[in-house]
Formats: sequence, C-alpha cells, structure tokens
Amino acid sequence: MKDKEKIKKRIKELLDVPQKAVEGDWNTDIERRLGFFLVEKGYIKGVEKRDKDWGFMYHSITKRIAISKKEMPHTKWEQCIFKMGINEKTKENLFPSPGKETEKYRFLHEANHAYQDYLCFLESPEDPGSWYQKSLEGEIMSCYGNLFVFCFQKRMQGDEEEGEKRKKEKGISVWGNAPNYNHKEDKEIPNRASEVAVRAQEDANELVTMFLWHPDYFNIYMDYLSLNHDNYQIREKELTKEDLEKGGLVEISKEEAGYLRELVVSYVEEMKKKIAA
Repeated sequence: MKDKEKIKKRIKELLDVPQKAVEGDWNTDIERRLGFFLVEKGYIKGVEKRDKDWGFMYHSITKRIAISKKEMPHTKWEQCIFKMGINEKTKENLFPSPGKETEKYRFLHEANHAYQDYLCFLESPEDPGSWYQKSLEGEIMSCYGNLFVFCFQKRMQGDEEEGEKRKKEKGISVWGNAPNYNHKEDKEIPNRASEVAVRAQEDANELVTMFLWHPDYFNIYMDYLSLNHDNYQIREKELTKEDLEKGGLVEISKEEAGYLRELVVSYVEEMKKKIAA
C-alpha cells in the first residue's frame, strides 16, 4: 500500500498539467485519475529515470514508465510536437511548451500506453498479445480496436499507393514514424505488418493523448489532417497536402476526421466509466 501511494504521489506531479490544458476542458483531472487507476490495477508499478537518451518509454513487462534525465532537444520538440491551437479562455497556446510542459505531455502519452496494455488484457484475457491480430481480423470490435484498425489501414494504404517508390514513413502521427519501429527479423518486429501495427498503436495512442490534454487541441489536429480551411488557423497558414507529407503525415477527408472524433470521444467516455467503476 505504501509503495502504491508513493507511486501515486510521483504520478500526481508528472500529470499535473498546466492550467491552459484544463481551462474549458470537460475532462478535468482525468489525467491524474487515469494514472491512479493504472496504479491500482497494477499497470503502472513504478517510475524510473533513464540517461541513455531523451526518450520516454512504457515497459509492458515490468509495468514501469521510464523517463529521461535529459530534456527533449529543441529540434525534436519542433519536429514531434503539433504546434497549433489556442485556448479561447486563456488565449494561451494549447500545445505544450518545451521543458516541463512537454515532459508532462510525454508522460501522459506513456500512461496511455499502460492503459492500452490494460485494454488488451481486458478484451483478450486468454492471450493479450493476440489482441492486435484479432482486431485486424474483426474478431474484436471495440473503441480501441476500431481506432487501431483505422490507423493501421491508413499506413498500409500508403504502402499500397506508393509501393517500393515510398521514400518516407507516413501516418496519422509523427510519433508513429520513429525509426526504432523499423522491422528487424531478429527483433520483436519481424515483418512489415508487425511494424505497421506498432506504428498504428503509436498513432492511436497519440490521438487519445491529444484529446486528454485538451479536446480543442485534438480537434484542430483533425482540421489540420483534413486540411479543413474553415478553421481560420489552417486557412491563415495556407496548408496543403504537400505540407502534411513533409511532416510524415497523411491527409484524411473531413468525413474521416469526423469518424476519428467519434472514435476518440467514445474511447475516452469508456475510459471515464472504467476509471469511475
């Protein structure tokens, strides 16, 4: 019990999101409640420091989140953090600033991976590792399953359209494009399909993280991916499909953006119920 309380205290610090990401958000305090829930369920058993690089990581075997002692390089922050969105109440940027805010955002991302781990066991208790294949085959039809399948199909669509000419990994999020997910036969990612599955998992996780940070942050990202110039911020920047491709992102239709909104809202509503149960 003392160990759990100690972990919760650390999580409370790491998920103490800035006011700009709370003001006007109907999910107020869900970040910390999610963290506490995962501690109670045994899906976060500790937080540890790592000094190898600037990465954060959730270890599904040990159920521990590793956070770097090193600050995320500014060039990586520029590359990985979606930098659009204004909180209409505070008039501050919704996206996390470099440093402590980004650390909290990235910890939230890893806590979401722990929740994904929990869902895989809940929805495929006899073999959690088979959850992804079952979802792709339509055996599992759940909020997370549908979100994962959409992200997977979008990445595979790029393969089908570009084939061997494909020069760059592209998907729903920048985080899913990380080179460490490249398949290697002697590693845990033996083929292209398993590589895409890992990348799609990252995409799905990042969409939920954006929504939990603030729904408006997620919403403008949907407008961004669908090049919805009805949004004045998108219109002012005169964004094009080529702009998305340069950032390793795929364009989605307005209808697909609406579908993703429905999926993520359903996912978070389900999360809230499980946390409260």
